[in-house]
Amino acid sequence: MAKGFKTGGRIKGTPNKDNPLKSYLRTHSMSYFKPDEKTGLSQFDIDMSKLDPDERVQAELRMLKYHTPEMSATSVDMTMQQTTITIEDRLLKLSGNE
Repeated sequence: MAKGFKTGGRIKGTPNKDNPLKSYLRTHSMSYFKPDEKTGLSQFDIDMSKLDPDERVQAELRMLKYHTPEMSATSVDMTMQQTTITIEDRLLKLSGNE
């Protein structure tokens, strides 16, 4: 865009190339999570109800990683070097007679 207008690449509004695997996974996921009209439960809900409580919690925690960003630990170094400077020391430093 050095000339002030687009000089190469795709034309604006051109859709991405279709990926058959991606579309298959999308439709499979939608059908897996879609609730049934009779029971109101999705296949995901049925599979989760078959798990033991501990396994269910572990599965929920693993899936949460894809939904919520993982927080990283932060550390702060709060060490301070206490140096006492008197007014005389400051005045000597300002006058240039150290």
